[in-house]
Amino acid sequence: MKNLVYILLSLIILFGCAKRGTPTGGPKDSIPPVLVNASPKLNSTNFDSEEIRLTFDEWIKLDKVQDQLIISPPLEKSSYEIKPLSGVTKKVFLKFLDSLAPETTYTINFGNSIQDNNENNPLTFFSYTFSTGETIDSLYIRGNTKDAFSQESDEFISLQLYRVDSLFKDSIVFQDKPTYVANTLDSTNYKFQNLKQGKYLLIALKDVDNNYFFDPFYDKIGFIDSLITLPRDSVIDLKLFKEETEIIWDKPHFINSEKIGFGYYGKLDLDKIKIESNIPDSVNYVFIKEKETDTLNLWLSRNSFDSLNFSLIETDTIKLTTVKFDRKRDSLIDSLNISSKTVNVIHLKESFKISSNIPLNKIEDSLITIRDIDSLIIPFTTSINDRLDEIDIDFEVSPSDDYSIFIKPRAIKDIRGTENDTLQFNVVSQTLEDYGNVFLDVIANNDSKYILHLLDSNSNIIREFKNVNSLSTYIFDYIRPGKYTFRLIEDLNSNDLWDTGNYLKQVQPEPVYYFPSELDVRANWDLNETFNLNLLNSLKDSIN
Repeated sequence: MKNLVYILLSLIILFGCAKRGTPTGGPKDSIPPVLVNASPKLNSTNFDSEEIRLTFDEWIKLDKVQDQLIISPPLEKSSYEIKPLSGVTKKVFLKFLDSLAPETTYTINFGNSIQDNNENNPLTFFSYTFSTGETIDSLYIRGNTKDAFSQESDEFISLQLYRVDSLFKDSIVFQDKPTYVANTLDSTNYKFQNLKQGKYLLIALKDVDNNYFFDPFYDKIGFIDSLITLPRDSVIDLKLFKEETEIIWDKPHFINSEKIGFGYYGKLDLDKIKIESNIPDSVNYVFIKEKETDTLNLWLSRNSFDSLNFSLIETDTIKLTTVKFDRKRDSLIDSLNISSKTVNVIHLKESFKISSNIPLNKIEDSLITIRDIDSLIIPFTTSINDRLDEIDIDFEVSPSDDYSIFIKPRAIKDIRGTENDTLQFNVVSQTLEDYGNVFLDVIANNDSKYILHLLDSNSNIIREFKNVNSLSTYIFDYIRPGKYTFRLIEDLNSNDLWDTGNYLKQVQPEPVYYFPSELDVRANWDLNETFNLNLLNSLKDSIN
């Protein structure tokens, strides 16, 4: 009996030990790599080594280190090398190929490039500091960057400090490297460390060419209205803007025999382009800017030319250029296509919109009829937009109605004289209960005039008020359900536009304010909100 019990127990233990299972593993590694040794040591003085060696406690990899690495004061990328750029390692080497400046504190910021090999945990903003002199400089500046107009701010902004000395001039940002650099990397915050006392010029730059030079045609810039002094200034926020620059023309390109494209950089000015060839009165032509790109298109009503000559005027230059027409590509000429941008539903306080792929020359209202659900004729007005590619048919839209828009042949004519065929569109309107209303009080402590925008979640302007006064209420009625916000532009020169800044003229862009929270507009619901600029500014001051 004892033998039987022994055998049964043995079998249970044997099969119990042999039972398969799925290992659960331990907790996920969330700890970034740890530096265990640096040679020379961190914060070394009288630094004269040709190489820095960093050793970590685990296997690491360098992720986008060539983009993340910031050395201040800046060094040419050809003057140092970092290894390894790929693979895994426990050691990182940075070798200097040129001499370093004497009596200078250097900071090497690796950003988020050092990551462990298993879970990609970054060693956030790891930096190595040393001095070629007797001491380590210890002053700092920190702050935030934001776009002067858009609610979304750019990442990877270069912050640049220039020491003010006897040779200093404002144009230094165009032609000289900065004394110190920092970078927001993938955030909007920045911090300079290990700075020497003195007076400096500070700018923020969206540096497209990554060369530390300000190019107004491509780069955004932000600056403050005065020089800064260390030790004193320590928290400084900057707003970046794109300057308006004088136009520079690219080489024109042939599209087809009725269309030529002119690329350009800077502020478009139609007075800066002239046709030097003789164009008969029987030929209509028009210059139209493309909606999404910096391209100006010349449209011709017909073309019997072999080539056309143009003068392209720039600041100090007149470029004479000739465009030759390739008749083999005439098959690419577009035919007139009219379509409705308003599909199925026409909303209250909105017009019916028609789009065209060819610039339009004329619309004849007598050949258009609009009828409602009771077949009653509805009065309307029409207009062609500035780009000549869209028609607004404006009439009073009533709730819960049904509209038919009849457009007879020859009602619409493009610049070539091509006319439309018969068109009919049907749309319906919604009930009053399908919309929400927003009542906004605006409060400010000055007498400035403002431009008020209601923006949807894609930053499209849904409604606009100009000459907005403080202590006034503005009604946004019949708003579709969705997410919205408000934008206030302080219109300092009362031209009903937002005006950008200019670095050399020391002109800041006009102030732009966004409502501090997103609005959730619901159907059959009213919202009462207050846009208090005084509260917004005081909150900003308290944060700083």
